[in-house]
Amino acid sequence: MKPERILLLYDRDEEYAHLMAEYLLGCKGLPWKIASCTSAGELAGIIKRRIPEVLITSGASYDKCLEKIGVKHLVVLDDGTAGIRGTTGKYQAAEDTLRVILELCAGDEDSEDDSFFTIVKNRAKLIGVFSPVRRCYQTTFSVLMGRLLSERGRVLYLSFEFCEGCEELIPSEECRGLSDLMYFIKSPVNVFLLRFRSMVRSVSGLDYIPCALSGTDIAEIPEEEWKTFLSRICDYGEYSYVILDLSESIRGIFTILRMCDRIYTLTRSDRVARRKLESYENVLSLYNYGDVREKSILCDPPSVNRVPSFSGDMSGEFVDYIVKQLGEI
Repeated sequence: MKPERILLLYDRDEEYAHLMAEYLLGCKGLPWKIASCTSAGELAGIIKRRIPEVLITSGASYDKCLEKIGVKHLVVLDDGTAGIRGTTGKYQAAEDTLRVILELCAGDEDSEDDSFFTIVKNRAKLIGVFSPVRRCYQTTFSVLMGRLLSERGRVLYLSFEFCEGCEELIPSEECRGLSDLMYFIKSPVNVFLLRFRSMVRSVSGLDYIPCALSGTDIAEIPEEEWKTFLSRICDYGEYSYVILDLSESIRGIFTILRMCDRIYTLTRSDRVARRKLESYENVLSLYNYGDVREKSILCDPPSVNRVPSFSGDMSGEFVDYIVKQLGEI
């Protein structure tokens, strides 16, 4: 019997099973139906009807007979049970547990099975934020806009800078980021999307992939790979909006801007900023990217004495300015 696309959580600890199942059911974008049980009798009844693709259990609930069921992925959570060493800790944050499970499944996934994910009905709107002008609050604008849009739908924020300016989004040294994800871009869609889902973090309702730690890694990625990446995220990611905090150092920047449904071009009112903006628009005309200019919205955010917190209260002059720019996006 071929395993069905079900993730089954089996743990005799009823409170843990309930809470973990509740968390998994609330996670959007997972490729499995979620089920749970807390007794060997319940487990036997489920297995008799259908074999889950993923079975998660704990050291205390583990039995060698589980290995004979025929599930594709058996994940044992380490709960300190003597003699049983699990794949990952049972009592860590639920999102960290899920991240490990996704990574394990991605590593073992059948590359020939391309129906693991399906194209979503409503493709995500791609929003680019880019400026040839420096120190114009581009990252602040992008992140706060993402938080505002999260009230309308699910949002993914992607920074193409290699020195993240948002303290809340700075990854730890062992954290995998955008350049690590791009390593799998040539993998089958199902493998890539499992890797993608395992790297997604969230802050204040805004999903994001940690930025690359090395600018060299980002700069060397070919234009075609960026196009494939963005198409996959928009077609399969179940996001309403994907925000690109762009950098001129990436290859194919104009092609990426052309893919965007809307572009916010940030500037300042000083003479140098005006000259840079003029030069940028001339380059767009010279290389036949007039369509990029046409769908660009020029923004001159207000100067503020204190940059708003990326995860704090959404109020103030800067936030009000962004609200006015959003319109009916």
